[in-house]
Amino acid sequence: MGLAFWRRNTAKTRCSAYLRPDFLVLANQNEQTFEQAIDSIEQWPAAFASLCKEAQLSSDHQIVFVLGSQHYQQFQVEKPSVPDEELAGAVPWTIKDMVAEQIPDLAIDYYQAPTTPMASEKLNVVCVRKQIIQQLVQIAQQQDIQLEGITIETLAAVNLLENNDRCQMLLWQPKAGDLELIVVRQGQVCFSRQLRAFSGLGKMQEIEFTQTFFDSLSLELQRSIDYISATLKLPDVSHIQLAIPSRFCDEIAQQLQQNLTPNVALLDISAIESSDQYYKIPALAGLQEGVLS
Repeated sequence: MGLAFWRRNTAKTRCSAYLRPDFLVLANQNEQTFEQAIDSIEQWPAAFASLCKEAQLSSDHQIVFVLGSQHYQQFQVEKPSVPDEELAGAVPWTIKDMVAEQIPDLAIDYYQAPTTPMASEKLNVVCVRKQIIQQLVQIAQQQDIQLEGITIETLAAVNLLENNDRCQMLLWQPKAGDLELIVVRQGQVCFSRQLRAFSGLGKMQEIEFTQTFFDSLSLELQRSIDYISATLKLPDVSHIQLAIPSRFCDEIAQQLQQNLTPNVALLDISAIESSDQYYKIPALAGLQEGVLS
């Protein structure tokens, strides 16, 4: 699943870059990753050029850019009561009072939000400053690499889960970001929420783990699991997969499994050698087939 603020289909070899204000991660077609720390987005062009050289990318490649959460805003709104063919024109104005920028200065896309039975339809609306989109277009052009698409980290990450009828929960955390819970079914996000009270989890040492902490986290996860089945009327969550950038992810999984019925395990990605590298998954997710659809 993904948004595509920019999409162009070509037959070139796909690579992917995950862009944040503090680092870039580039993934090539062999799922090798290359990383560079930066101080600001003004350093994106130089950092991307350096990574392209290191990864030996050429004009035979095309790139999917995955934006970190610092570079987009997301809102849930009532679906406008207009014909489907007019929806794209109507949606931007549903967020005009929620953003500081002028609507013409934003690139805006949306996807269907889960709703309870008999409730009005809702949309999740995502916006990015057009200045950032233009910068990414220029960055790709400067390296003579075709820009295939631009999407966001949360929707990219879920493409690493299996696409089936079961409800699966991904508990993941961007580097120095909030802990996020995402429930996916048939490749689509059907529920998500941020667990800010537990965002220190990725930085915690094993000695800091307490039963009280994991009991509280388990309770929050169970509430979401119950909401999925009882309120949204979706199948029970069958698996919980962890992608938390911590050396102690195995211990976290064991602690949660003691309190929860669904199977709890680490997200299995062959390109991730250790769990403290899970912050790279948006770059690897950008290589997946459905990331722009």
